[in-house]
Amino acid sequence: MNKVKAPTRHSKPTETRLISSRYGSGPKPPSPRNIGANSLTLMTVGGIMGSGLFLAVGQAIRLAGPAIVISMLIGVTIMALEVMALSEMAVADRERGSFLAFAHHALGPGAAFVGGWIFWFSSILNISAEATAGAIFTRLWFPSIPVYVFSVGYAIIVVGINFLTVRGFSTVESWMSGTKITATVVFILLAAAALAGLLPVHTAAGVHGWYQKPSFFPHGVIGVFAAMVLVLFSMSGTGVLGLAAPNVKDADHTIAKSIRNTIIAIYVLYVGAALGLTGLLLWSTVPTAQSPFTAALRTLPWGWLVNFFNLVILLAVLSAMNAGLFATDRVLATLGRIHAAPHIVSRESHGIPRMANLVTGILFIIISGLAYFLPKTAYLYLVTATGFQALFIWGLIIVTQIVYHKVLLKEGKELPFRMKGYPYTSILAVALIVGVIATAPLAPHEMTALEISVGASVIFFLAYLPVRARRLHSSQRSQGK
Repeated sequence: MNKVKAPTRHSKPTETRLISSRYGSGPKPPSPRNIGANSLTLMTVGGIMGSGLFLAVGQAIRLAGPAIVISMLIGVTIMALEVMALSEMAVADRERGSFLAFAHHALGPGAAFVGGWIFWFSSILNISAEATAGAIFTRLWFPSIPVYVFSVGYAIIVVGINFLTVRGFSTVESWMSGTKITATVVFILLAAAALAGLLPVHTAAGVHGWYQKPSFFPHGVIGVFAAMVLVLFSMSGTGVLGLAAPNVKDADHTIAKSIRNTIIAIYVLYVGAALGLTGLLLWSTVPTAQSPFTAALRTLPWGWLVNFFNLVILLAVLSAMNAGLFATDRVLATLGRIHAAPHIVSRESHGIPRMANLVTGILFIIISGLAYFLPKTAYLYLVTATGFQALFIWGLIIVTQIVYHKVLLKEGKELPFRMKGYPYTSILAVALIVGVIATAPLAPHEMTALEISVGASVIFFLAYLPVRARRLHSSQRSQGK
């Protein structure tokens, strides 16, 4: 019987290359470096914008009021630091190209094991939240049909789609990214025109709604921090920049420009949307059980615009769900390849990890049915749990970068793109993430989500212990021969 040699902390070719392959297809071939700053920015911004902006922002506004713009500033700061940390590693080590591979190389196989499973679990929670959001949007037209019917139905459809060919996938996703951004810009312009008196509007709150009844800080500073998990959930789709970083041309200039453009775009789009929502609707009336965007557009005289925008954001959410499941399947397949999951989930047919899709899909469908038991709060629990899990992953990425920066320099590798202010900015990012996690008690619904997230992380850590023991035993037997 062939013995499997236990991976060492800095094991090189085989395992790290398998981890680095986004699609779990084995060693990663050299990638063409032809992505420019504008294309990378469009991909990143489109990947970030999902139901967090189009639905969860309503609950965030109810917690923070107009001061949500401050929550968004803090969120953009954390997001920017995380993206810079990931990009530094991805550009310097293009062969590995994945945060799991970086964690394995810098922190050891345990970090890759636990981080990989947390990422997989949080991704399922995320796409389940998107399915629930899609169901909520659909009920605008079919209000008598329960949420869980649509959420489970969308989950089944998307799982089925992921058994099919991947041809045309990137084209559709790029098109939807442009659609989401365009729709948000149009909303901001319409809201600005209405608040300036250029459009007829019914019962708008007006600019005085930003500082009256009772104030810009209706719940004080506590409200600003209570909204942070929801805000960060809405900004959690930053992984595309790290995945695409190895394919950029003129890495130092392109990554820096793309990060700057992404930060500006996200803050302008999110703050503009928040100001538009709280200008057309009084902050205390912003809905949480439907898209606040469609509620705000009802103050304008064109009823068709509500239905059109609802269709656009529904398609955007379904697209994000499809992309999320596509990546989540391949994370599980990669875990199977590095012996962190049963090997059967790594098997592929025509480039499709069918068993990984089946396992992930079953859990996805089950969690999407949570709305059957919690029809009014399922989405909120899913997004907050996903938000905490995303924070754990961001924390792991930044801690990895703190160590990996030194490892790369020690190995003599160049750093074409460097994180500005290292190590102080990295430490600041970790401190901000810990601070956001500590805000959980400020929002009643967030403690349960935090407990789920911590519990899942503990389970994955405990699951690694027998794996570690088995690897050590295998290593000792190999050395004894």
